[in-house]
Amino acid sequence: MEADILIPEVENLTLQVRRRQWNGFRKLLKKITTFNMKCDFQPFSILIPIPSLEHFSSGNIVSFKSREKASDQLLVALRDDNWSIIGLYGRQGSGKTTLVKAMGEKVKFLKMFSKVVFATVSQNINIRTMQEEIADSLDIRFDKNTDAGRARSIFSTIESMIRPILVIFDDVQVKFDPEDFGVPCKSNRCKILVTARCQQDCDLMYCQRDVQLDPLSKEEAWTLFEKHSGIHDEECSSSPDLLNVAREVAFECEGVPRLIKDVASSLRNKPIGWMGKHPLDKSQTFNGLNGKFFLSFRGRRYALRVYRVLFINLYVKGDSRPLWMMEDCRRGDQTSPSLLNVIEASRLSIIVLSENYANSTRCLDELVKILECKKLKKQLVWPIFYKVEPSDIRNMRKCYGKDMARHENIFGVDSERVQKWKSALGEVCNLSGMAYSIGFEYEFFQKIVEHANDIRSRLQLRTI
Repeated sequence: MEADILIPEVENLTLQVRRRQWNGFRKLLKKITTFNMKCDFQPFSILIPIPSLEHFSSGNIVSFKSREKASDQLLVALRDDNWSIIGLYGRQGSGKTTLVKAMGEKVKFLKMFSKVVFATVSQNINIRTMQEEIADSLDIRFDKNTDAGRARSIFSTIESMIRPILVIFDDVQVKFDPEDFGVPCKSNRCKILVTARCQQDCDLMYCQRDVQLDPLSKEEAWTLFEKHSGIHDEECSSSPDLLNVAREVAFECEGVPRLIKDVASSLRNKPIGWMGKHPLDKSQTFNGLNGKFFLSFRGRRYALRVYRVLFINLYVKGDSRPLWMMEDCRRGDQTSPSLLNVIEASRLSIIVLSENYANSTRCLDELVKILECKKLKKQLVWPIFYKVEPSDIRNMRKCYGKDMARHENIFGVDSERVQKWKSALGEVCNLSGMAYSIGFEYEFFQKIVEHANDIRSRLQLRTI
């Protein structure tokens, strides 16, 4: 890089020297050019090993394979002069911010960039705030108080720098033009690194190279869980079932480091026997502060996401006493008396109305019982319309129409049971709830948690 910078300076200098000195400068220029073209050595000495990512993040990051893979790909992309805008994408909580900050320290250590500028991008972009973040990193004092004036100051400062800089725009969720802030997009003085939650957001920013930050593997998730929870294999050796439960809790976090750390840290001060019985496969109720939450669902995959966030936020971050998970009362398509008793004892019922909910007679019987308890016991009922439209349920269209037609063929059109199901489906569509169709599922389920926490607080006040 330094040779590339010096060559044009030498060329300009040759125009000012005397004729008799020209041959000497020409030979020197040829040597420098040849050396630069044939040079294939690494820009750092192999005798001095590059520290790990932990070194550059002060221990805030663990060098798992997914992190090292993304780090290596980013390093290659940052060295390539053909790519001026590079994107790093991954799920919320996957550690993108921590990684790019560590990469910023790493490239400064390797002397690839003279400065690393970091700016956080929110959904509602504030140009002035971001310009001030950039200016602080570049030691710029603005003479003008307009967005355009500040942008010109930043632009001219970057262009006048001898060595290139790296600008990191973190958590990009909307499209914007970096040049509005004064950051040149096509300049050998500047490279841009964007972090986003999905590849589509990187595409909006016209990233020429995308790098994906993968979730942790199961073993990596368990390693991180152990580190932050204090639960270790040797401590659970006397209870294999307890170890299996601990591992499954870690795996249910789906390899998201932030989620794993939150869950594990919350369990750190709890007794080793807190988990009791297996909570994930055999559960459908949650002991809140003043009663149980009942979860009605069809299919394990829909409920596990809701269950995970409720379990983490209502138990781990909420009550100091254990949530006692009741044994699963479900057997086939029959609704057992014990399950009906569980519904009656609950203070809130959450109904996950997915595409195949009405396919199950058991789910429909649960729905009828839940709505009865709403009338007789003032139970709170909260529907979640998961990739279905309430109008389709109310008018028996699409999958709900097909399922009810099948039930009518089996039990009869005039069957009292079928009529109760239809009435219950129509009634639940008129209740206030939440709907999910597209977007980030984790954010949607976080909203469920916030609402559930609010309900729990109201239940506590009502009891007092």
